Amino acid sequence: MAYFNFEYVTDPPNDETVDFQTQLNNNWQEVANKIEPFNQQPGSFGDIPVPVGTECFDPDPTHASWHRIAVWTGSIWARSLNHQSAWTDWQPITVRAPHVARPLYEPEAKVDAIARRVVLRGGVLFNAAADPWPTGTTYEITSDAAIQPELVPVNGGESIQQGATGQILTAGGFAGAIIYINRNLTPDRVSINVRYQGDAGGGNFVMLDGIEWWF
Repeated sequence: MAYFNFEYVTDPPNDETVDFQTQLNNNWQEVANKIEPFNQQPGSFGDIPVPVGTECFDPDPTHASWHRIAVWTGSIWARSLNHQSAWTDWQPITVRAPHVARPLYEPEAKVDAIARRVVLRGGVLFNAAADPWPTGTTYEITSDAAIQPELVPVNGGESIQQGATGQILTAGGFAGAIIYINRNLTPDRVSINVRYQGDAGGGNFVMLDGIEWWF
């Protein structure tokens, strides 16, 4: 335990007026002097005794400009996980015919292997002619190999979310889509399904942005 040689302030009723220079400022300097040896990276402590629970920034070996928190346990430096490097790059999602990717908004997925999370982005048209999405029918929009089976949602193997769609210009109109992720067999796969809701219109699309689940 560090010992702080603080400037003493007389207890009431005999307390004097506080002198900022010789009391408060000196006390702050005393704190700075005591903690300065610990303001360094784990490998720089040398023979300095390190109290259990000491924390410091530790450079991430995979990204020179990033740091993680390291905590001294008494025997080793325990480092926090690097959640940034856990994410994969954006991976293309193949679309099941007759559906096609929305131009300039290719469907993609990104996976965090540590937090076990999947996020999506991109859009899908009903077909190459951009015909209106029929209402009242659920369509599997992904191919058999688009999503790996091990990414099945943890919530009973399914996840139901509200998705965005193309703009409706009619006053009082409505458009939306239910995005349903579940596991299918024969072949074994995780599928993304769309059930369009609301007013139909030529060129309407369904967006996957904001859709995510835990696996």
